[in-house]
Parts: sequence; C-alpha cells; structure tokens
Amino acid sequence: MPPLCLPPPSRPPPSTLPPQRPPPPRRFMSRLLPRITALPSRHRSHNPISPALAESLAQVLATRSTNPAWARSLAALLPSPLSDGRLADAVESLPDPDLALALVSWSRSHFCRHHDADALPAPTPIAHSALLHLLARSSRLDAVDATLQDMSLAGVAPTRACLGALVAAYADAGMEEKATEMCQRVREQYGKLPAATHSNCLLRLLVERRQWKDAHKLYDEMLAQEGGADNYSACVMVRGLCLEGQVEKGLKLIEVRWGAGCVPHTVFYNVLIDGYCRRGDMGSALLLLGEMERKALLPTVVTYGTLMSWLGKKGDLEKIMYLLSEMRERRLLPNVQIYNSVIDALCKCRSAAQAMAVLKQMLASGSDPDVVTFNTLISGLCREGRLQEAERLLREAVRRDVNPNLFSYTSLIHGFCTRGEVMAASNLLVEMMERGYTPDVVTFGALIHGLVVAGQVSEALLVREKMTARQLIPDVNIYNVLISGLCKKQMLPAARNLLAEMLEQNVHPDKFVYTTLIDGFIRSESLDEARKIFEFMEQKGVRLDVVGYNAMIKGYCQFGMMNEAILCMNSMRKVGCIPDEFTYTTLISGYAKQGNIIGALRLLCDMMKRRCQPNVVTYSSLINGYCKLGDTDAAEGLFANMQSEGLFPNVITYTILIDSLFKKDKVIKAAVYFEHMLLNQCSPSDITLHCLVTGLTNSMACIISSNCSSTVKMHEKHALLDIFKGLVNDKWDPRNSAYNAIIFSLCRHSMLGKALDIMNKMANKGYSPDSVTFISLLYGFCSVGKSRDWRSILPNEFRRDQLEIASRYKILFDQYVAKSVGCEVSSALQLYLEECRSSRQLEHKCASY
Repeated sequence: MPPLCLPPPSRPPPSTLPPQRPPPPRRFMSRLLPRITALPSRHRSHNPISPALAESLAQVLATRSTNPAWARSLAALLPSPLSDGRLADAVESLPDPDLALALVSWSRSHFCRHHDADALPAPTPIAHSALLHLLARSSRLDAVDATLQDMSLAGVAPTRACLGALVAAYADAGMEEKATEMCQRVREQYGKLPAATHSNCLLRLLVERRQWKDAHKLYDEMLAQEGGADNYSACVMVRGLCLEGQVEKGLKLIEVRWGAGCVPHTVFYNVLIDGYCRRGDMGSALLLLGEMERKALLPTVVTYGTLMSWLGKKGDLEKIMYLLSEMRERRLLPNVQIYNSVIDALCKCRSAAQAMAVLKQMLASGSDPDVVTFNTLISGLCREGRLQEAERLLREAVRRDVNPNLFSYTSLIHGFCTRGEVMAASNLLVEMMERGYTPDVVTFGALIHGLVVAGQVSEALLVREKMTARQLIPDVNIYNVLISGLCKKQMLPAARNLLAEMLEQNVHPDKFVYTTLIDGFIRSESLDEARKIFEFMEQKGVRLDVVGYNAMIKGYCQFGMMNEAILCMNSMRKVGCIPDEFTYTTLISGYAKQGNIIGALRLLCDMMKRRCQPNVVTYSSLINGYCKLGDTDAAEGLFANMQSEGLFPNVITYTILIDSLFKKDKVIKAAVYFEHMLLNQCSPSDITLHCLVTGLTNSMACIISSNCSSTVKMHEKHALLDIFKGLVNDKWDPRNSAYNAIIFSLCRHSMLGKALDIMNKMANKGYSPDSVTFISLLYGFCSVGKSRDWRSILPNEFRRDQLEIASRYKILFDQYVAKSVGCEVSSALQLYLEECRSSRQLEHKCASY
C-alpha cells in the first residue's frame, strides 16, 4: 500500500501574512527573563460566574439572617469541590463586601462539614486576595485586619497587588499610619514597594500633610526602584513644593529627573504657574506661559483658568481680558470657572454692568452658570446699590434650577437693610428659611450690620436677641458693629453692657471693640469711662493699635490734659506702636488751643525729624494757634509754607484765617483769602458764612472809608467788599447786603448750588431774599449756562419795579464777571422786562373791556 500522502495545511496567500518579526537576540532575552516572576496560578473554573448566578448568590446571602436554609441554597449554587479560583470568581461577582465576607466564611464551614473534623480547610489565597481587593474598593477597611489575620492563620500570603490596593485605600481614607504600615509590609514581604499607582496615593497623602521628610524618602525609594515612580509621582512632589511657595525647588526636582530646562508636560507647567500665582509672582507665571508656547506646548483651559483666577484676586482686569481674548483666538472654550473669575474681577472693580454682559456671553456659548456665578453677580450688584437687578437675578437662578444658597440671600439681606428697606430684607429671610436654609452667624451678621448702617440700632438689637434664642452666639464682628452703632447713638451704657455680655459668653473682645468704646466715651466727653476701658483692656493683655491710642490721646487733648497725652504717646512707642500724623496733629492742636505755640512747634519738629509729614490739619492747627495769639502775620506765613509743600488748604484753614483777619480789621486781606478760597472751588461752610457776615457788618465803617476798588485783573478784584460797600451806601440792610455780596461772589465763580443754599439759609434766619439777591443769582445761572432756569426761583409776588431797581447794580456787577456772562444777563433781563410789559398791557386791555 502506497504511503498515505496528506495534503499540506492550507495557508493564506503571502500578501495576507503578517510581517515576520525576527526573534529577539539572546542577549536581550537573557537580561529580560530574570526579571519575569511567575504569577500564582489562577485555576479558574471552565464555568465562570454568570450574571444570573451572581444575582442568585447575592439574593441567598442577603437572606441569611431570615432564611434557615440559606447555606444549603448556597451549596446548591456552588457545589463541591469548590476551588480557590471558583470562590475568587464568586467573591468578585458580589457588589457588597458584607456578602463577600459571608461567602468566604461559609466556604470554610462548608469544608468542615464535608471533611474530617481534624482536616484543615484548603488555603484560598486567590479568594482572600479578591476579598481584600473588594474591601479596599468599597472602603470597608474595618474588616481588613480580620481578613489578614485569617489569611495568616491559614498560612496564606496576600499578593503584592492586593496589599498595594490596601495602601491606596488607607491613604485615600486619610489613614496615614495604616497606609505606611501596609507599605512596610509590602517591603518586608516582597522586597519592593507597591506599584506606582498605589504608592502615589501614599505619596500624595504625605505631601498634603506636609510630611516632607517622609515624602522625600518615599519618592527617592520609588525612583530607585525600576518602574516604581511615574510622571504622576513627580507631579505630586512638584505640586506640594509649589503649594509651599518653593517653586524653584519644584523646578529643580524636574531638572534632576528630566534634565535642565526640560519640563516634560503641560500639566507640570500648570502646576508651576499655579505655584508662582500663589506666591503672588504673576510676572514669573506669565513668563512660563510664554515659555510653553516657545516649546510648542499649547496652554489648556486649566492654564488660563489658573492665571485668570489669581489675576482676578489682584483685580488686574486688563490682563484677564487679554487672556480671555487669547483663549478665543486659540478656539479654547472658557469653562464656568473661568467665566466666574472674569465676572468676579469685574464686580470687584465695580463694573457689574460689564459682568452682566459677560454672563450673556457665557449663556450664548452654551456654558451654564452655577451658584457661584449668580452669587458673585448678586453681591456685585448689591455693592453698587442695584438691589432690584440683584433680586431679579436671584429669581433667574431659581428659574434655571440653580438653587440659591445662604450667600445668595445674605448679600441681598445686607443690601436692603443698608438702604433702610427692612421689610424687603425680612421677606428674603423668610423665603430663605422656607427653602430649608437656616440663617447662620454670617446671615444674622449681615442683617445686623445693615440695620446699624441704616441707623436702626434698636431693631438690630432685637435681631441679636432672636439670634441668641436660636442658640447662635454672636461673633466678635457682630458685637463690634452693635457697640459701634450704640456709641454713635450715644447709648453708651448699653454698649458697656454688650461688652460685659461678650465676656460672659466667652467671646473675646478684640482691639476694634475696645477702640470703638474708647472713642465713643471720648466723643460723649466721658473721659473717666474711656480711661477705665483703656486700663481694663491692658489688664486683659489686649494691645491697642495706633487708632486706639490716638482715640485716648484725643480725649486727653480734648480735656486739656497735655501731660497725660504725651505720656500716652510715650507708652505707644514702648509697645512698638509708631505714632502717625494723626497722633502728632492731635497733640499739636491740643497745644495750639492752649496757646502754647512753642510746645506745638516742638512737636512739629519732632514729627518732621521722624519723617512723618504734616498734613493740612496739622498746619490748620498751627495757624489756629497763631491766630489765637493774634499773630496773623505768622499764620499767613504758615499758610504760604503749606502751599509750597503742595498741600491744599481746606475750608477750616480758610475760615480760621478769614475770621482772624476780620477781627484784626484786615478786611482787604480777609476778602483776598475768601476770593482765593472760591478760586480753588472750596465751598464755604456754615461757620465760614457766619464769620463773613459778622466780619462784614462789624467792619462796615472800615470798609466804607477804605478804597477797595482797583484796576487789577478781574479775579483779583475785591468783589465781596465792593458789592457790600455799594449796597450799604445805598441804605440796604447791612446783613442783607453781606449775604448778597457773598451770594454774588459764589455766583461769579459758578458755585450756583452753594449760592442757592445760602439764599435758603438767609431766609431761615429771617433775612428775606430781595431783588439784589435774585439778580445776583441770575449771574450764577448765566455763568453755568442755565439762564432760562432763573425764573423758577423768582417768587410769585416779585414785581417789575423791584427788578428795575436791582438792574441799576448791573454796571457794578459786570465789572467782576466775564463779558459774555454780562451780555447773557442783559438779554435775560431784557426778555423778562418785555414779557412783564406785554403782560401789563394785556391786563390794561382786559380791564378797559
């Protein structure tokens, strides 16, 4: 028989064969093979656990406390012999670790029932490792120790992967000691660390807790082990260093691993940029952004988000908007966090209108605003007083299913209270509580602060009582606001009672509380009470700041106790508190009021020696001191010196000089300083007005006998004296003449509002405005381009003949105003007189019929 010839096995055409790889060289294989460690054999069943079987197992195990036959049902589902692999499959199929624990326990008892009593259950390392994996994933770490003990008694060692999973689980749960202990167990049992993914969890925990020595030790050990560290490990360390502000150390760590000038990934750049931003070094952060682009690493949304968030905190709106436009150029869509940063920055710059425009852009781009977006906008609108818009935004948030929180309502409650709309604030508080939010200390604090700002201190105290009824203890800020409000209302006994209540509630008053009380008692001229508070504060070990000491020094100076005031300043220096310009100015003012100009000048020299620059109030106090002594020449010298220092006199400075010069019959100089005051648009106060009227009337004889007119420039003419003199010579009432001269002086300097205010005050004092008053005001209306509005202030009983009388002074008044203003006054008067004439003619015609 011929031999049987079998056909060759069919092969695909050569074109379809995969390319043949050459066998690896022996040298490569010899280096690779020793590193390959055989895994424990996993004798899986040929019949894996199906979903239906897994569901049945779970149902049976779940009824073990109520079903006496559960063990038999389980045996039917998992018949003997039950291998380690089959049991592991069953454990892995269960979602609940309690069911898995019950299954492993049943397997041991099931073995004992079917074998001799002396026989030990077969070790189940794979099943126990699967159980430990499940416990780690489910964070059921309470059952880990018992499982490990069972494995130890059975002589079974958990796998490295299993122990690594436990290291990660303990670390994720924040159990540093247990995670470290489990990591050490892996070292001892397998001679190496857990896998990088598991070791990274412990490394992250150590970095988060600033355990730098242990973190560096673990990281170095991971680097020394092949495959023991990955990019995430390095990133964890770099981020930790950056959080500590040690960005340079983070960069060095990167260079040690990858080489100088080599940052391997965008993620590392993001971490470094965040580190610089946290340190406030925005310049270096922006330089890194440029470096990324040069290395062709494109910035991500996270990169821009980090930069814009920190720029927003610094209020650098210009750079934020530039980065936002750059994102759009790169076709990167901003996320909600970036939009929130932009909106927050705009609101901080009081540009809520622009922030609302950004919200519209956000909605148009398909990005949904979150509660932070709405809260930021609501807060920004409330700060700008746009409460109705803020409330509409709250309703919009509710419509969009964005649940407002405590912060949403708190801003609105504070805003409405500040504006005095307590009912609206109360309605919002009720609405907030209906939504399930319980007002906290911050909410009550906002309500109390708003009420105090609105002057409703009694209502604020009632809110504080309701707060304590809810077992909420007011914090130091709430007490400070209440005490401040009570002091402003001169309710000082109540303020002291609040201080006592603070101490009883173990709420420690801070320096602001004590300063508020001291200042309140000083303002009410209760120096003894202020001293008691000051001494009590020192006993409690609370160190005042410069504001507190200044309040006490002000009290001593107010009562003329200059020695005590100086001693208080010396005490300041002893505790390291440096006196400021207010301290020196208060003391200088105290000496000046006593006429001790030498003491005041000595303090001024000390002030300048210590590089503390005098301010307008300092000079005004010294000028006042010289004026009290009658030395107006020295006062004028100080006035000139103040201006040479670049300081602008205020209304108090001018008033002191004008009053003193009138008292010394230096009327021309007084008029010059009044003119200087108006040229600088410094509006006279009621005291200035009183000094001018009194000075003019008392110096009437001197003014009439003097020749005040001159041929100097328009704004250097003595309009005040010339007008007053002309009116008095025509037998007008001296005080009315003084008021009219002042009103005209204000009008020629376009200070119409103040002139109208003085006209009203003139009437309230019993000096009725006359025709000269109204023609003076016409110059004011014409100087601001509102001549048509002049008629609105004319009384109904104002007669044409009165105006014709006043018109005689137009020649005098025109000398002190621009020609264009004089012409406009003439036109307005002519038009008014013609209308009066036409009206009178019409009345005559009607009467004749």
